[in-house]
Amino acid sequence: MKSITEWLDENVNDDASVEQHADFLRAEAEAAGYSADDLNRACGGDIAEFLRSRRTDAADGKMAGDLSPILTPGFNQQ
Repeated sequence: MKSITEWLDENVNDDASVEQHADFLRAEAEAAGYSADDLNRACGGDIAEFLRSRRTDAADGKMAGDLSPILTPGFNQQ
């Protein structure tokens, strides 16, 4: 079985409204064998806020939790 974090990475969908997506994730997580408590803990206690944060990170060109800047291809890093 995948970790709940791996499962979240595969199941976060940017097309649905945040609240609808949070409800969907709760149901899908339980169907996949994760408890609601597991999901809440993996999301820092607030599923909707977790989704908002991931959307913001994606809009900024970052992966969730990635604090590094995105480098432009061809950028000399030296």
